[in-house]
Amino acid sequence: MGVEQRAKAGGQSQITQIAGDQYVYEAGAGPGPEALLGLPDAPAELVGREGPARELVALLADGGAPVAVVSGLAGVGKSALAVATAHRAVELGWFGDRVFFLSLHGYALDGRMSGPQAVQELLGHLGVRDTDLPASPHGQVALYRARLAAFARAGQRVLIVADDAGSVAQVRDLVPAAATHRLLVTSRHRLVAPGFAARVVALDELEAEPAVRLLTGALLRTWPDDPRPAQEPAALEAVAEGCGRLPLALTVAGALLAGDPGLPAGELARRLADARTRLKALTFDGGDGGVPIGVRAAFGLSYERLPAGQARIFRLLTVNPGPDCSTPYAHLLTGEAEGLRSQLAALVRASLLTEQPVGSGRWRMHDLVRLYAQERGEERAQEDGREAAVDALLASLVRDTATAQHVLGVGSRPAEGPDLPSVTEALHWLDAERPLLVASVDLAGSAGRPEVAKSLGRLLMPYLQLYGHLDESLTLARRLLHLARETGTREDFGAGLYNLALALVDAHELEEATERVTQALAVFREESLRMGEGKALSLLAGLFEQRRRFEEAGEAYNDALEIFRELKIRHAEGTTLAGLGEVLEKLGRTEEAVAVYREAVAAMGQVNDRHRESSVRESLGDALWKAGHREEALAVRKQALAGVRELGNRKREGWSLNGLGHLLRDDGRPQEAQAHYEAALALFLADGDREGEGGTRHNLAQVHLEAGRLDEALADQERACQLLAGTANPGYEAVTAVGLGTLLERLRRPADAAASWERAAALYASAGNTPKAARCREEAARLRG
Repeated sequence: MGVEQRAKAGGQSQITQIAGDQYVYEAGAGPGPEALLGLPDAPAELVGREGPARELVALLADGGAPVAVVSGLAGVGKSALAVATAHRAVELGWFGDRVFFLSLHGYALDGRMSGPQAVQELLGHLGVRDTDLPASPHGQVALYRARLAAFARAGQRVLIVADDAGSVAQVRDLVPAAATHRLLVTSRHRLVAPGFAARVVALDELEAEPAVRLLTGALLRTWPDDPRPAQEPAALEAVAEGCGRLPLALTVAGALLAGDPGLPAGELARRLADARTRLKALTFDGGDGGVPIGVRAAFGLSYERLPAGQARIFRLLTVNPGPDCSTPYAHLLTGEAEGLRSQLAALVRASLLTEQPVGSGRWRMHDLVRLYAQERGEERAQEDGREAAVDALLASLVRDTATAQHVLGVGSRPAEGPDLPSVTEALHWLDAERPLLVASVDLAGSAGRPEVAKSLGRLLMPYLQLYGHLDESLTLARRLLHLARETGTREDFGAGLYNLALALVDAHELEEATERVTQALAVFREESLRMGEGKALSLLAGLFEQRRRFEEAGEAYNDALEIFRELKIRHAEGTTLAGLGEVLEKLGRTEEAVAVYREAVAAMGQVNDRHRESSVRESLGDALWKAGHREEALAVRKQALAGVRELGNRKREGWSLNGLGHLLRDDGRPQEAQAHYEAALALFLADGDREGEGGTRHNLAQVHLEAGRLDEALADQERACQLLAGTANPGYEAVTAVGLGTLLERLRRPADAAASWERAAALYASAGNTPKAARCREEAARLRG
């Protein structure tokens, strides 16, 4: 055992003993005044951080973690959250006035505080004079811990807020030994190290509504009567999105607007819409000689801390134009094999990258960080091999897309083999990489590789159209038309017009679709391109049909058929026959329609196009039902459902379930019909398909109505109308309005029913269906009477 030591101070002297050393302060030279409650002011308003704030308050409470680290990207609001939470803890009376604040400047190029300096600073806050500090860093740490231990023995809790730590080394010695005290750290890094146990609270960008609130609040605190928030709410939303909903960027944008009261929010939104100049636009220079404030400088401090290998990966990841980058593509771009994940994880710890979801191997940069990384990448393009990375990425995407399309049988016979992915795997890849694939067409075009852009675009279009990705299909079609106009032949231009018209039809933009396909037809005829002429005629016939010009539609379909039979193109013949069958059916020539549909099914079977074969089987099943061949109709419909399930086309599966449900309901089998509708609803809900959900809820409402379940019917029908309101297909929306009008009349609400019928009349009129519009107006008038 050690020798017991006793000492007594004389006069007004004070003795503090640490380990084996003994320090005696003479009277008048003892501890200095304590810098208690040295917190900066709390932020005026903590916006959009309610969840993290509750988590931090719980960590500071009794039973929480001794050390908490608030981490996140530069400018995400870490310090504001930590300071606000510390003030809240003081309000709750947890730490009295024993709250100490340190600014560690962990990312500053100059003035960064070391771990020993941080201990010295805190000892000063605790009343230890510089002249009384122990000589060694070890002794200073021991003195710091002794002071905290004394507080703990007295039942007094201490909170230390260490802001802007750049490494664990800066804060390791600040960790309190007593579990009653708390150390709250902010850092751009997720401070993780052996022997350093801390709870990490990671912050991301704000959600949309809090981001606008933060921007508006920053503006109104300067100009309380500023009219722009009330006059330009949409523009402020666009500004917030241009800021990536990053608090620092939002604060800068608020200062730009406050500093120029005449600047319309819409003008600032337009400046931020240009990715090439966005970082420059998000810089505030007050003109007073001070240092400009902006996100570029803030990101630069993090970037300069990166090791060379991580910095290169950071730069090259931005070659990928999608919203995120999978690990295999990160490997392709960087050429890194060994240790790539650990390098990516290091960028995550530095808050320059996130893995979303965790463990998925998909890596995402904040939009503004991405722009910063692109700038740095373009500066070091030759050194990094950036052009080679672009070529490697595009070549891989073209090859993989061609393989996936081959497996799915899109535009060719489906393929199987030991070296090929399954249908499920091919679809999973296409769905996961769809944003990247569409964006890569733009990348190839802007990078001077138009042929690659056109090749990738042509491969993607059938998948996007068949699997219901209509927005991407339309975006891509417009891009391909632009490329064809700039760099292609007249045949390419005609094909671009045709593909755009096809996408516009799917988007229910019929006026422009008609204009584009008419232009395409003229180009094909000028160039004597018979195949293109036939395709344009077939598409034009479909547009005639949608406008109820059935005779013209039939003539155009027959003209197209003549061309395809002349050229012996069986696939195009099958597609045209399917359209002709629809026209014959609408003209009341059902048996003829059945015969034409059978021929179309046979043609699709011969070319092994399972996608369109299943689609035509649905039409055949419905025509057979109308013709009274009910047993065969149900069998054909079930075949079609099995086909789309095999192909993994969930959108088509949902509509196929609805179609089979219609036949079962008409056959007096409401429970089976309801089961099919509910199965379809589950698919549409899982995929977030509002149009599918709306149509299915309308069908469920009819089942409930026929069973006398009026409340359930009303709930589903009203929801269907909400979901389909303002969609691009007014005729479809009109059907749900008719359903609601019928139901409201059953519920003895004639005024409401009449309003719904009038809504249906207006929708049918806008769709060009004059007879149905007139019928709806008659119903409304009857109810009004």
